Amino acid sequence: MSLFPKPEPLFNPLTAPADELLSGWEILAGPYGLIAFLPLVPLVRLAARVRRRAALAGGGLLWLAGTAGPLAALVLLAFCLVAGAWVVLLGRLVDRGRLRPRVMVALVWVGLAALIFPAWWYPQWDWYGWGQRSRMAVLHNIGLAYFFLRFVAWGVNLSREPRQPLRPLETLCWVLYPPCMRLGPVLLREEFLRRLEAWNPAAAPAWREVGQRLGLFVAGLLGLGAAGLALNLGQPSLVPAQQPDFFAAPEQYSGGALLRVFYLIPVQIYLLLWTYNELAAGLSLWVGIRVDNNFDWLPRATSVRDFWRRWHVTVGAWLRDYIYIPLGGNRGCVPLHYAAVFGFCALWHGASWSFLAWGGSQALALTAQRWWERLIARRERGGGRRGKLATLLCWLVTMHYQTATIIVFVDFDHLGWRLFRELWRRAGLW
Repeated sequence: MSLFPKPEPLFNPLTAPADELLSGWEILAGPYGLIAFLPLVPLVRLAARVRRRAALAGGGLLWLAGTAGPLAALVLLAFCLVAGAWVVLLGRLVDRGRLRPRVMVALVWVGLAALIFPAWWYPQWDWYGWGQRSRMAVLHNIGLAYFFLRFVAWGVNLSREPRQPLRPLETLCWVLYPPCMRLGPVLLREEFLRRLEAWNPAAAPAWREVGQRLGLFVAGLLGLGAAGLALNLGQPSLVPAQQPDFFAAPEQYSGGALLRVFYLIPVQIYLLLWTYNELAAGLSLWVGIRVDNNFDWLPRATSVRDFWRRWHVTVGAWLRDYIYIPLGGNRGCVPLHYAAVFGFCALWHGASWSFLAWGGSQALALTAQRWWERLIARRERGGGRRGKLATLLCWLVTMHYQTATIIVFVDFDHLGWRLFRELWRRAGLW
């Protein structure tokens, strides 16, 4: 018997037929279960006028258990308890001179990776969602992947300042703060504690900003619905059980349907993440402890580097500060640094070759952009500027490249190859 049996294949809701859509429990136990925190916000603010930390931690725990299920909540809390104890223990050893800071950083990474490994290797667990099995990968849906980032950052920062106070109740509030638990934004412990210290639950919320954020959330949901309806146009079968997978059998779809898949699937992914970001930002503003913005007008990106300055901003900042810069940043063999960053990012998403292929595509594009910028650096020093037509061309290339690589990312079985081949064949290029 193998120590690590082959994991089950990842469930792909994008390609599931209509009779296998996510159940209400699966949605509630995932990132969009954050909607269930909305009615709890007034109660948390009211209770926080008496006991701020107890109200915040209690509200987060109630929300977690009510959406992911009691057992999932216990598993997540156990992970955080063990991870926190490991980080604090290593910090104490550094403080007493028994461990070097660099060794602590390495041990933080190794220990937390070992903790997260079961959720990476066995993505679907029976205990997820009030005892009901969920097909969605637990690693990201209940936030374990984001807790990994947050605890690594805490460990690295503690290796630099091993005498910082533990503050267990405040740290528990950081762990259980719903707006940054499941899909980010990544809010580091030190910054959260500063914002918690300045929190005044008796003060009036910034209602205008709350309304704007929640309004954008509703607009994003409408956009998701419109994209979903457009994808369903021209389906080759009306019987859900006979619905072919457009990644596996693109030849059964019309050319228009395949183009809608190519353009609208990445739009759906973006709207899912962006809409969640607006929900998290709006609820955090209502609570009074804001989270950082995670998207910065992504459709305006005109290069791959610009894309990554705008896409999932807090995760990008984490990758820069805790992988890219420690490896040497813009010094040394930068392509290897890109490969390390996106190799980690691919594995962080889960066990799929499509994630690794996507990560490689990002590292390759950033390397190519760096080479191109060096090639034209002499022209820029001479005062040359990119015109509007060149900017438009760069925007088109960037958006189509990222659209194609997102298709690779979400096609777990074929890495987008069958879809691309069919599109090329119909265009007369294959």
